[in-house]
Amino acid sequence: MARLAGVSEATVSRALRDLRHVAPETAEAVRAAADRLGFVPSRNAAALATGRPQVVSVVTPTLVSWFYSSVVDGVDSVLRQAGWATSLVNLIEADGTRRRLTGAALQAGQASAHVVIGFGLDEAEQAVVRGARVPLVTVGGSFEGVRGIGIPEGEAARLAVGHLLALGHRRIGHVGGDGEPGLNDSVVGPRRDAWASMLREAGVEPEPWWFASGGLALEASRDAAERLLDRPDRPTAVFAATDETAYGVLLAAQRLGLRVPGDLSVAGLDDHAFSSAYGLTTVRQSPMEQGARAAALLLHDLGVRRRAVSTAPEPIELVVRSTTAPPSA
Repeated sequence: MARLAGVSEATVSRALRDLRHVAPETAEAVRAAADRLGFVPSRNAAALATGRPQVVSVVTPTLVSWFYSSVVDGVDSVLRQAGWATSLVNLIEADGTRRRLTGAALQAGQASAHVVIGFGLDEAEQAVVRGARVPLVTVGGSFEGVRGIGIPEGEAARLAVGHLLALGHRRIGHVGGDGEPGLNDSVVGPRRDAWASMLREAGVEPEPWWFASGGLALEASRDAAERLLDRPDRPTAVFAATDETAYGVLLAAQRLGLRVPGDLSVAGLDDHAFSSAYGLTTVRQSPMEQGARAAALLLHDLGVRRRAVSTAPEPIELVVRSTTAPPSA
């Protein structure tokens, strides 16, 4: 391969591992030679040469969620392109009880770096993350002392609530979580606070009962939304903490015979894969891109990628669809 590419064997090794100090044209020549020869790098051989496994672990409280599984997909796509593997550390056990994140759990996968999907870590678990001896980054929920990749949570919620206010709604309810297991206060808290502050800035003091908390899963959010909407002075619009929560609101509206958006406008936050089919107005984020950036950041830390990766918040975008309209009265 070195002869075919016209370089030394050492340069071939560096180029195939995407290390620094290899000119782009040289790296391209090496990759072209590898493709012609059908060469597939050996992860075990590379680990023996570098003294570290070519593995990044992803620590997640669950995979039964669009957000979590999308982050894992994003991490894995970048690692596979670099010839690295993904090791999954799932904190949910078979009986549904969440395991605590410990140093042993981080070490179990024999990984060279970690991505922690940062929802719902208590103080002890955050201390474990801060004490990690290898590169580490969180996705979706940050805390002091650890690099995090995510979106500006409050700003995203303000986009959704601002849209409802601009349509003329003033009685705007919020269906979300309140200290839910698996969700960090840095996510649901700022979304709820932004909803309340936006209303106050518009001269509206939110009634305590306008916030309905019953969990973020679809059935729980449906039940919470029914309690919020089954009254004569119900809100004319609802901002849901997530799109999956918004689906529960739509189900509740259907049960109560409310037309969307004629009787009730609904806005979410995420742009879940199903939201276009629901016609849901929402604020778009990309958890898959966040996972990809996290993996790229760690590969840069490990000297595998030359290009630096920003930890600036991910861009967000209001997506207006058919579930929002001006209030009917």
